[in-house]
Amino acid sequence: MFDVAIIGSGMSGLQASVSAKQAGLSFCVIEARDRVGGKVWSIPLASGRGTADLGAAWINDELQPRITAYVRKFKMDTVSQPIDKTAIVQVSEDERLEFPFGVIPDFPPEEKRNLEMIRDHIEAESQKREAPKLKDDQVSLDTYVRKLGATEKTCKMVNLWVRAMHGLESTEESAAHFIDYCRRNHGLLAARADDRTGGNYLRLQGGTQDIARGIARLVGEQHIYLAHPVLSIHDEQAKVTITTSNGKTFVAKKVIVSVPSALFRDIKFTPPLPAALQERSSNTKLGHYNKAIVCYDKPWWRDLGYNGFLFSYNGPICIVRDTSIPEKNSYSLTCFVNGNVGAEWAKQDPHARRRAVLEQLAKGYNVDRSSELWRPIEFFDQIWKHEPYSQGALSPIPAIGHYVKYQSVHGKPVGNIHFVGTEYSDHWKGYMEGALTSGARGAEEVVRALKAPESRL
Repeated sequence: MFDVAIIGSGMSGLQASVSAKQAGLSFCVIEARDRVGGKVWSIPLASGRGTADLGAAWINDELQPRITAYVRKFKMDTVSQPIDKTAIVQVSEDERLEFPFGVIPDFPPEEKRNLEMIRDHIEAESQKREAPKLKDDQVSLDTYVRKLGATEKTCKMVNLWVRAMHGLESTEESAAHFIDYCRRNHGLLAARADDRTGGNYLRLQGGTQDIARGIARLVGEQHIYLAHPVLSIHDEQAKVTITTSNGKTFVAKKVIVSVPSALFRDIKFTPPLPAALQERSSNTKLGHYNKAIVCYDKPWWRDLGYNGFLFSYNGPICIVRDTSIPEKNSYSLTCFVNGNVGAEWAKQDPHARRRAVLEQLAKGYNVDRSSELWRPIEFFDQIWKHEPYSQGALSPIPAIGHYVKYQSVHGKPVGNIHFVGTEYSDHWKGYMEGALTSGARGAEEVVRALKAPESRL
């Protein structure tokens, strides 16, 4: 019997495993996929010029200490997000604006002031060190900003924030959750920033999965059981029995579940999880969060004076970022195709998805058929809803009215079962840093529980 079994080898599960090992516990890691990393997934380019990050991609070496410590430990090289040159906004099907990166586009003065007012209000709220408000949890973010006086164009920008961050629409997420999410990420501005003040500052030249692989080596790969999807968890008080779909049984004193709460429905818990936790988890949403990565022989957009950054109110693409690694002669644009328009895009066949992406990019960058844009050397798309052990975006979003109501049970231990994941983190929630933070906390909970007198009876 193990001291602890960790279900899932995403970043939170891997960190829980490292912490358990450091504490001297016997442990095993049970992973459904045939690889470690969870939503941290890098694949090699056919060109041999590096990798493409299909999942998590950005870090900040000044604001995210845990992930930075691993990057330094494993001697990984980084590249900063380009923020020079010109950015683009697609206001409508036929209207586009160019603007210096880092400032509000040149909207009409009244629209600009309105957007600044809403942005500054949410930033100020997200900087307050206070608990999320019940009244703000009972309304959607869209309703919240409209009550503040947001215009239609400002509401579109707010919706874009939610699409980019959570793969949902602003009508689907409570104001309290959105504000608190920003609060845990140093504020709205930091959550959206691409410079050293924000979460989208640095990328890894070798791909983020190198971090997961590095941590797995620290854990000891002999402790990790890949391709073992968990079917059931039976808490028998004195022990917990975990059964996988391929017939393997694991027995441990404690279990750490690093599965998104929205996917608890796919595991049979005996006895059942508390009713409040079931209500909370069964009504969370994993948004439509998709990437289309377009690779080129050279960065033609920079020759046109653009830094690659583009955002669109219409879609299907909502955000584009330059994800080139010049050191590897690798040049790419990563397109986020999220929210409702992403859901519709994902229903199309691969050829239609590719065409939709290239056509929107051509309009955005204002190029004709002679452009290099139409001649990518590689094209990837990753639809996380189609991945059975992820089924959507970075972090589950609770139903409107549930975030505050169920805070007392969300992420709290149930018997011998503990829960970790970026969704529970109080620091950089939704990021790799948040996953590591939660994983360490979960392991500390288990260590304390095992040391408690009743654990030795």
